[in-house]
Amino acid sequence: MSNTLARASKWIHFLASRAEFPAGERLLAAFHAGKVTWLCDCGCNSFDIEIPEGAVAPLAQPGARGGSIFELEFQTTEEQRTLEFIVFVGTNGHLTGIEVDYCANSYPVPDEPILVEPPYHVRASAALAI
Repeated sequence: MSNTLARASKWIHFLASRAEFPAGERLLAAFHAGKVTWLCDCGCNSFDIEIPEGAVAPLAQPGARGGSIFELEFQTTEEQRTLEFIVFVGTNGHLTGIEVDYCANSYPVPDEPILVEPPYHVRASAALAI
């Protein structure tokens, strides 16, 4: 399935609802305040977003280096494949994008991957604001 704003919204809501992500409400607020500026068309479901300065509280401590602040990875029921999420912020601490990959971006993300719980990898940066 092609990457769309609806898919981006689906993944944001999924991440925000996960107990492993400690700033779900901030993530949702950032997504709703921002504008998606790029939807990858390679088969992954990654996207970039711009958040207006001052519109919402940042996801990470401003002044931090920026980059990846959260990772969540699952195995799926399809032949031991994986689905990976990485949340990125800019140096101002605001959300800049989400990477959604299937098998380390070796295959397109299926329409409805069946995840095996619990996730096998979770990493939250100390810079993540909660």
